[in-house]
This record gives sequence, C-alpha cells and structure tokens, in this order.
Amino acid sequence: MQHNRSLIGIVTAMPEERVALTRVMQQVSRCRKNGVLLYSGLLQERRLCVAEGGMGSAAATRAARLLLLEEQPSLLLSVGFCGAVHAGAHVADLVLCKRLFSLDEQGLHAMALPGSDLGCARLSAALQHHGLRTWQGSFITTQRVESKPAIAALLPMGLQTPVLEMETAAVAQVAAAAGLPFLGLRSISDAADEELGFSLDELTNDALQISIPRVLFTCLKRPRIIPQLARLAANSGRAAKSLGTGLQQIVGML
Repeated sequence: MQHNRSLIGIVTAMPEERVALTRVMQQVSRCRKNGVLLYSGLLQERRLCVAEGGMGSAAATRAARLLLLEEQPSLLLSVGFCGAVHAGAHVADLVLCKRLFSLDEQGLHAMALPGSDLGCARLSAALQHHGLRTWQGSFITTQRVESKPAIAALLPMGLQTPVLEMETAAVAQVAAAAGLPFLGLRSISDAADEELGFSLDELTNDALQISIPRVLFTCLKRPRIIPQLARLAANSGRAAKSLGTGLQQIVGML
C-alpha cells in the first residue's frame, strides 16, 4: 500500500470527539463509507481525515482499517475523551499515550506501541508551552465502563497517569499491522473521583451508539443519574475544547 505522506488519519468514537477536531479544521468535507463517517480537511496546511467510528474496539478497528483503505495515511491517531484513574489529572487536561494496556476477561495486558519518532516528551513540552496541562500517561483500553477503584487495584505500582478509554489499543494494533507510526491523544472528561453511575448498555444500542430512547428510559428509571449526565456533558464540552486546541498546537510536529 502506498501511503500518503501528507495525510494524518484520526479515529474518534463519538460525535462530540469528532466535532472537537473538525471545528478547528478548514475546507471540511464529509462522506460515508461502509457506514463510517469520514471528515476530510486541512489544519495548518496538513491534510487530515477524521473517522467517527463509534465506541469500542470492534468499531475502532473497523474505522481504522477503512481509513487505511480509503485514504492511505502515513500516521494513525486515536483521539477522544478518557477518564482519570488517579487523582491529580483534571477535567480538560490532555494525556499523550506513553504506555498502552488492554483489559479483558483474562486481565491486564501490556501492549507495544508502534514505533515512531513522534516523541511524547517533545509533544508534551510543546503543549505545555502553549498553556495546556498535559500528561505523558498510560492508556488502559477497556471493553466496558469499569470501576475506577477496581482498575486501580490491577495496575502496576507507580504507573504514570493511567486513564481509561475504549478504542486506543485497537487503533494501535491496526497501525502496527500496517507498519505505521501511532499516537494516542486524549482529553479527560471525568476525573478520578467521578465514578460513572451507569453502564453503556443502559445508554447505547447493540452497536454501542448513544440511543436517545434508552437514555430517556434510563433517566426515568434512575433519575438520580440525571445530575451526573448533565455534569459529564459540561465536562465533555471542556474536554472537547482542549482536544481541538491541542491538535492545533502539535499537528505541525507530526
């Protein structure tokens, strides 16, 4: 496969994550390929294609493979929101993926990051220089909403800034198989003391897409989660702003 050396491929899960990126892009065009929404445009004269793939590893794998097939990028990014496991990292802080783990029924598995010369330390320094709180962290890709204290008990001692998300390992595996460099960039939408009071099954359909009827039904059945959903929506807005700003600051270094 001939890679397009000027194009960056980005996999997001949710519309809010995708909008965070496309709002800072120019000349954005949209198309749907095999059920996946692709948004192409420019950011500081770099060509980007953002796939809104849906939540979870299966959706992320599908979106990443489609990006490779349709756009032949020279670099793959997994970009979106995450939840902090330990205190210290705040809502809207940025986290770069320095270490990667996958969590399944068999336990926690360390994963190799596809080789690149992107340099977490260099990117982190650039982001902090522009006033963005940034961490070089450890991404834990889970299959569902997990209890943060339970996850914390599984982690190696001294693990640097662990965060929970659901797609990064899948995108990294696609990048590795294609021989492409990879970068994970996340913005914290829920701090360590925010334990989610619901499961994804209560809010999403079988494809892990947000289902308004299920959200409404769950709110009627469990009204105590409504304040948390409102708080998470506000936090996601803050996280989205820092995510878009962060990409603007580092795209020229990729």
